[in-house]
Amino acid sequence: MADSNNRVVLKLDGDLECQGFKVFLEIGVGGQLPQIEMMGYLPANPQLAQQLRHHWRDRYRTIGAPYIRSPESFQTDTDAGMTYRIKPKKSFASHRETRFVACQQSAQKLAQDFCQWLMSPGFYRLDLCLREELAKDEEIELLIRCDDGDIKKLPWHLWSFCQRYSRTEVSFGSRVTSRVKTSQPKPTPQVKILAILGHGEDIDTSGDRQFLNQLPQAQVEFLVEPKRQEINAKLWQDSWDIIFFAGHSQTLGDRGKIYINPQESLEIADLSYGFQNAVKQGLTLAIFNSCDGLGLVQKIEDWQIPVAIVMRELVPDKVAQQFLTSFLTQFSQGDSFRTSVRRAREQLQGLEGEFPCASWLPIIYQNCLDLRLAWHSFIAPVETKVFAKSPEVKLSVKSNFSEIAPPITQESSWQNWLKNNPVKLGVLIFSLILGQVWGLPSLANYFNQQGQAEVETPSDVERPWVRAKRWFQLALWFDRNHSAAHVNLGNMYDDLGHIDKAEYHYTRSYNLLNAVGCNNLSRLYIRQGQHERASITLMQCKNLLKKNQPWTEYSIAKNQGWAALEQQSYRLARHYLETAIDLKPNEGAAHCLMAQLPDLEESQFAIHAETCIDNVRDTLPEEVQWKARVQDQLETGEFRR
Repeated sequence: MADSNNRVVLKLDGDLECQGFKVFLEIGVGGQLPQIEMMGYLPANPQLAQQLRHHWRDRYRTIGAPYIRSPESFQTDTDAGMTYRIKPKKSFASHRETRFVACQQSAQKLAQDFCQWLMSPGFYRLDLCLREELAKDEEIELLIRCDDGDIKKLPWHLWSFCQRYSRTEVSFGSRVTSRVKTSQPKPTPQVKILAILGHGEDIDTSGDRQFLNQLPQAQVEFLVEPKRQEINAKLWQDSWDIIFFAGHSQTLGDRGKIYINPQESLEIADLSYGFQNAVKQGLTLAIFNSCDGLGLVQKIEDWQIPVAIVMRELVPDKVAQQFLTSFLTQFSQGDSFRTSVRRAREQLQGLEGEFPCASWLPIIYQNCLDLRLAWHSFIAPVETKVFAKSPEVKLSVKSNFSEIAPPITQESSWQNWLKNNPVKLGVLIFSLILGQVWGLPSLANYFNQQGQAEVETPSDVERPWVRAKRWFQLALWFDRNHSAAHVNLGNMYDDLGHIDKAEYHYTRSYNLLNAVGCNNLSRLYIRQGQHERASITLMQCKNLLKKNQPWTEYSIAKNQGWAALEQQSYRLARHYLETAIDLKPNEGAAHCLMAQLPDLEESQFAIHAETCIDNVRDTLPEEVQWKARVQDQLETGEFRR
């Protein structure tokens, strides 16, 4: 895999026509979790939504001719759902020439309206942040995560940021994404490609076949106008790195359909088990070099195919062939995946005199958190015998006990360490013996539980945190990725006022996908006045929740309400606090916050104030303050801010 220097994620929540979008920006470096997080907003733009549909449906599609499918089984499709083949400009009659010009003008207006929308104040500051933090000569992975279909049809490549930062290419993904788990394919000296050449009426796929046969270090197997059973068999019988489809396809509603031969069409769902098996066997990239591919995206996501290239609209034969040739040529010669896609897409601009919007058509759909794809990553390296030196072998043993084991160098070092560290030696021997029985994770769990017991049963001799700290640190000696121990150490340092150390351990637990640590980190941000950062982090915390975590779910919703209240987003605060109260009606904290909402009716204030005072816990300083504030409001009769 070729490393990408920077990763930018824009997460859009909302819709284009009515609500607008809350925009969450994340900037990470070197494959790490985000170092910069910001929140912005894009307003609803019904005019842009109307122009978007007008362009693709009423201008772009009218310059083509319907693709007539002969099988009677396909005749149930309505005219609106028919696939079109785009005609080149030179074959147009005068009325088609008019449509061609109208399509070009429509594209210009859409591009202008779109770029103007991105200049909205709520988004422009995110744009400035990107330009301040990122260098133009670095490769940037830019992922837009959104479930609104309009977003995928907008020309994001025309955003001024993408224009000026030449080493980035936009990809799209679902708003909620998980890590894709694939099995490593068997070592092979060649990239394995399954090329499916579907129904070929009015399509010349001979150029695709000839080019694929010439790819370096590639083993290509062709299925020409295959039957459904043939495709299914290939998906089960062998492993593939890349699957390629050329032919007719279309989107009906939100479902994608491909035409595999003159008699058969199928939805990708019709071969769901076969595709899922292919992913398990190592399928990494799917290329659908066919018309109107956005309907295929949903199933690509369901099966967790890591990366796919689809055409967002109807694609002419010449455009499809040139894109495939340009992309695979550069990709197979060592260029990164994103660079190869961008250059191949930009080269299509030379065809726009015949085929308008050709460079708008190819898009990347990314169903993984980390897109670092290279041609050589598919090819197994040549095995060579390397004899490891003995110190290197010993280092692998040392790594499990790096914080308590002695340096393994000379005999004198061993003697000095044994003499000066008898307690650590005892712990090491004890752990090695018990580790054979219980395993290191079990020991870490045991020590973490001992620390929790110390906290819950304070000693009269010393503060409970003193002994607890020893147990939690011992748990991390055996398992440095024990997320619960990091949470407990974070709580300890938070209680002692060591905020930097608390933030470190909360962040470690968050990186280890612990919802409790994530929530505690967000609470720390709110107390520090970093309300936007807290709001963004809390959105991630919800995605980390597991079953049977009702208290954590309540606490996340309560903290979301708290952060919104601090930002004076009262409507949003009410929504989150009502969610928290529904989860835990008798917990006082959410009621305390609800009582602070402005314009609350007196009867509602009284209910929330009573529950707040009677049920709030006195263990957290902010909750003590909320209770006192509500009591003051009751005493002074000030029921509103």
